[in-house]
Amino acid sequence: MASRRKLKKAIKLQTNLLIDDAFVESINGDEKVDQVIDELIDFRFDLLTDVSNYPLKDKKATAKHFNDLKTKLNTSIGEYSKKIGRVS
Repeated sequence: MASRRKLKKAIKLQTNLLIDDAFVESINGDEKVDQVIDELIDFRFDLLTDVSNYPLKDKKATAKHFNDLKTKLNTSIGEYSKKIGRVS
Protein backbone atom coordinates (compact mmCIF):
# COMPACT_ATOMS: atom_id res chain seq x y z
CA MET A 1 0.00 0.00 0.00
CA ALA A 2 1.83 3.06 -1.28
CA SER A 3 -0.17 5.55 0.78
CA ARG A 4 0.85 3.88 4.01
CA ARG A 5 4.50 3.78 3.00
CA LYS A 6 4.50 7.45 1.97
CA LEU A 7 2.83 8.50 5.22
CA LYS A 8 5.39 6.60 7.29
CA LYS A 9 8.22 8.25 5.34
CA ALA A 10 6.68 11.69 5.88
CA ILE A 11 6.31 11.05 9.61
CA LYS A 12 9.91 9.89 9.92
CA LEU A 13 11.28 12.76 7.84
CA GLN A 14 9.42 15.55 9.63
CA THR A 15 10.00 14.20 13.12
CA ASN A 16 13.68 13.60 12.39
CA LEU A 17 14.08 17.22 11.31
CA LEU A 18 12.42 18.46 14.49
CA ILE A 19 14.46 16.13 16.68
CA ASP A 20 17.66 17.36 14.99
CA ASP A 21 16.66 20.97 15.62
CA ALA A 22 15.82 20.14 19.22
CA PHE A 23 19.21 18.50 19.75
CA VAL A 24 20.93 21.62 18.42
CA GLU A 25 18.95 23.76 20.84
CA SER A 26 19.78 21.35 23.65
CA ILE A 27 23.49 21.55 22.84
CA ASN A 28 23.27 25.34 22.81
CA GLY A 29 22.17 25.23 26.44
CA ASP A 30 18.38 25.12 26.38
CA GLU A 31 17.63 22.32 28.85
CA LYS A 32 13.84 22.63 28.46
CA VAL A 33 14.14 21.12 25.00
CA ASP A 34 15.06 17.71 26.42
CA GLN A 35 11.44 17.20 27.44
CA VAL A 36 10.29 18.22 23.95
CA ILE A 37 12.65 15.63 22.44
CA ASP A 38 11.06 12.92 24.59
CA GLU A 39 7.59 14.09 23.56
CA LEU A 40 8.58 14.05 19.89
CA ILE A 41 9.91 10.51 20.11
CA ASP A 42 6.70 9.34 21.80
CA PHE A 43 4.60 11.22 19.23
CA ARG A 44 6.52 9.59 16.38
CA PHE A 45 6.08 6.12 17.85
CA ASP A 46 2.35 6.68 18.40
CA LEU A 47 1.80 7.94 14.85
CA LEU A 48 3.72 5.06 13.27
CA THR A 49 1.68 2.63 15.35
CA ASP A 50 -1.54 4.32 14.24
CA VAL A 51 -0.50 4.08 10.60
CA SER A 52 -0.05 0.33 10.96
CA ASN A 53 -3.42 -0.11 12.70
CA TYR A 54 -5.88 0.95 10.03
CA PRO A 55 -9.37 -0.41 9.24
CA LEU A 56 -8.98 -3.30 6.83
CA LYS A 57 -12.41 -3.91 5.36
CA ASP A 58 -13.85 -0.46 4.73
CA LYS A 59 -12.05 1.66 2.11
CA LYS A 60 -13.79 4.88 3.18
CA ALA A 61 -12.82 4.33 6.80
CA THR A 62 -9.24 3.61 5.72
CA ALA A 63 -9.04 6.81 3.68
CA LYS A 64 -10.52 8.81 6.57
CA HIS A 65 -8.05 7.21 8.98
CA PHE A 66 -5.06 8.23 6.83
CA ASN A 67 -6.42 11.74 6.26
CA ASP A 68 -6.91 12.18 10.00
CA LEU A 69 -3.33 11.04 10.62
CA LYS A 70 -1.99 13.49 8.02
CA THR A 71 -3.91 16.32 9.65
CA LYS A 72 -2.68 15.31 13.10
CA LEU A 73 0.90 15.18 11.80
CA ASN A 74 0.75 18.63 10.22
CA THR A 75 -0.82 20.35 13.22
CA SER A 76 1.49 18.67 15.72
CA ILE A 77 4.61 19.47 13.69
CA GLY A 78 3.63 23.15 13.79
CA GLU A 79 3.12 23.01 17.55
CA TYR A 80 6.43 21.27 18.19
CA SER A 81 8.22 23.75 15.91
CA LYS A 82 6.95 26.58 18.08
CA LYS A 83 8.05 24.77 21.23
CA ILE A 84 11.54 24.33 19.84
CA GLY A 85 11.67 27.86 18.52
CA ARG A 86 11.89 26.98 14.87
CA VAL A 87 9.83 28.99 12.43
CA SER A 88 8.33 26.88 9.66
